[in-house]
Amino acid sequence: MEPDYFTVVFETGQRPHPWRWEIHRRSRPMGVRLGAGGYQSQGAAEFAGKRALEELLIGLAEEERRSRRSPR
Repeated sequence: MEPDYFTVVFETGQRPHPWRWEIHRRSRPMGVRLGAGGYQSQGAAEFAGKRALEELLIGLAEEERRSRRSPR
């Protein structure tokens, strides 16, 4: 099974730092764009995107745990 959230890295053509990453979701559109550009290499953009995705997933998991604990 593929993960719901994933990163995409692409070249924008904007010199001198053309690489950009974005986080996408398979199940439905997120409603916001998450990403950053200005990277010198594809590898640097991939690294930054994966790190941002990890932070997002940790934040979502923490939010889920808090919502389960709080009385409604």
